[in-house]
Amino acid sequence: MKWTLCTLVIAAVVLASTISAGQVKKPPAEKPKSAEPKAEEKIDGKNPSIWMKKKLDYSQNILAGVTAEDFDKIADNARAMKGLGKFEAFVRSRNAAYTRQLQTFEEINDEILRQADNDNVEGVALAFTQLTINCVNCHKVLRQHAKPAGGK
Repeated sequence: MKWTLCTLVIAAVVLASTISAGQVKKPPAEKPKSAEPKAEEKIDGKNPSIWMKKKLDYSQNILAGVTAEDFDKIADNARAMKGLGKFEAFVRSRNAAYTRQLQTFEEINDEILRQADNDNVEGVALAFTQLTINCVNCHKVLRQHAKPAGGK
C-alpha cells in the first residue's frame, strides 16, 4: 500500500513538473463551458485526459516550430511530451497494445529530438508525420480497448 501511494505521489509530481515546464507564457483563451464534452473531445468514451490535452498542445507547438524552423521550440516541446509519455506509460501499463504504441511514440519522439539537435527541418517534419500516424493508431487501440466485448 505504501509503495503504491509513494509511486502515485512521484507520478503526480512528474506530471505537474512536466506540465508546468511546457507552459506557454500567454493567457489561455476562454472556451465556452459545457457540461458534456463534444464527441470529438472524448477519448475511449470518457473525457480526454490531461496528458492527452497537453500532448496535443506540445505537438501543435512542434508543428509551429517546424514551420518557423525554431529548433529550440521543437526540442523543448518534444522533451516535455516525452516526460508526459513516461507518466502516461505508468498509468496505462495494463494495456499491452497501448504499451507497444507508446514505445513507438517514444522512439519517434527521440527522432524528433535528434533531428532538431541537427537543425534538420526536413528530418523533423518526417518524424512529426510519423508521430501523427502513431497518434492515430494509438487512439484506435484506446477506442478498441474501451469497447465492451462483442461491441462495435
